[in-house]
Amino acid sequence: MPRFYSPSRLALLGLSLLPLAATAQNVDSLLVVHTTDAGHKVSRATVFQNGGFLLGGTYDGNYDPNAIPAEGGGLRLMWHPRRAAFRAGYVDDTQWDDANIGNYSIAAGYNTRASGDYATAFGFRTIAAQVGSTALGQYCQASGAASVAMGYYAHTNARQGSFVFADRSVVDDGDQFSDESFRADANHSASWRVSNGFRIYTASDRSTGVIIQSGTGLTGNVLYNPSWYNASAVICTYTGAYLSNGGAWTNASDRRKKHRFEAVAGEDVLRRLRRVPITRWSYKTETGAVRHLGPMAQDFYRAFQLGPDSISIGTVDADGVALAGVQALDARTQALQAENQQLRAVNAAIQARLTALEQRPAGPASAAALPWAAALAATGLGVVLLRARR
Repeated sequence: MPRFYSPSRLALLGLSLLPLAATAQNVDSLLVVHTTDAGHKVSRATVFQNGGFLLGGTYDGNYDPNAIPAEGGGLRLMWHPRRAAFRAGYVDDTQWDDANIGNYSIAAGYNTRASGDYATAFGFRTIAAQVGSTALGQYCQASGAASVAMGYYAHTNARQGSFVFADRSVVDDGDQFSDESFRADANHSASWRVSNGFRIYTASDRSTGVIIQSGTGLTGNVLYNPSWYNASAVICTYTGAYLSNGGAWTNASDRRKKHRFEAVAGEDVLRRLRRVPITRWSYKTETGAVRHLGPMAQDFYRAFQLGPDSISIGTVDADGVALAGVQALDARTQALQAENQQLRAVNAAIQARLTALEQRPAGPASAAALPWAAALAATGLGVVLLRARR
């Protein structure tokens, strides 16, 4: 049961209100309660004609169970000036006893507790236990200094400077300290449990933004998805680029998103590519064991003038250069294959003529022609070999 201080004191206070009401200094005040401090009249409570009220007091921050207006369970609106703390709502135990009230703290709702100095607790069974902590929602606990727990069973896990938001996707078993609590992993971190995705819109009509999700589709009641939403993407963006649930980054490449088309000469791409050094290297922020292979952005930009600057390489540009180079090499291969077929045909014709000469009856004319035929065949074969080496 709540303990109020004290019946005799309250009776004296009630009697004292009659003469003090006449001392109201504001024309719209109905009641002003004063006390004397160091010989000076100090206002403690004022009730105004419009229904407003103002409460004052003296703060000292010390634990004194006799100074708090009420303790124990009960329904109340309470201002505790000795701790500069405010409480409103209902508690069924000691949540709002002086020992559980932080200096300059606020708690409101059902069984809320703000025991840390400068702490704030709102909602249903929320706890803000450390200095500057905030707990909002249901069953949330902010147990780290300057931490924030919001939503449903969010828990900052004694990690200072952490932020935890938890959705209502778990089933409540009635135990505030059970496993459904979603806890912070580290100091100075932000943790989110949002089973249907984390959505950031950069336009009021939701036409631009980014969505981070599981990539396995939405569950429950879904009221709206933007036109650029991709259910199978882990990260989807309004640009059309996305990270698939298989781990592949996919660039936007819709023809309808492009303009200013220009034809590309494959041999020119190869010529430019020859001037781009390809080396093995590591990023300065990586360990020595991590190696990469590729060009420098400055060399790539100098050769192709692609992308917005000379310090980065877009994957779509690197892919485009590679594909154009492959097409140019394929064109060379096809030309060489066609030329090789022609040389094979010429060689076959020469071989056929040589065979025909060898099969003629022996005679002075045919014997004289044999050296010339052999020389012609050797010349044809030499041409074929020379072409093949090219």
